[in-house]
Amino acid sequence: MIASYGAAAASLAGLVLSIYLTIAPTPQFCEITSFMSCDRVLSSPYAKVMGVPTALYGAGWFAAASTAAFLSSEKRWAARFLVAWSLLGILGIAALIYVELVLINALCILCTAAHVLGLAVAILTFFINR
Repeated sequence: MIASYGAAAASLAGLVLSIYLTIAPTPQFCEITSFMSCDRVLSSPYAKVMGVPTALYGAGWFAAASTAAFLSSEKRWAARFLVAWSLLGILGIAALIYVELVLINALCILCTAAHVLGLAVAILTFFINR
């Protein structure tokens, strides 16, 4: 039950962060070096897929994950869904990290925070399904 609430909390935090990344201008504290630069990542051609901000896809992922996490303590299907959803999320995170490090050659610390929250959801999902 605690893992369900933890996964829900991490998902909600990721949802808020993803929405922020979708609508807010890049904060000044994100521009640390030419490599650690949210602006370079968020203004790159990879920041949108089919015209939709990548962070908005993340918001959708976190919204579904938070709903499943809230339901997982009472609904077995939600816990199973969260396993599959988390695996999909891990693949997405790996792809996004590849894009940042290899294709853009920059790292966004806010994007990294969202990735960490996604991984936290996946780890907590393991405990939900034990």
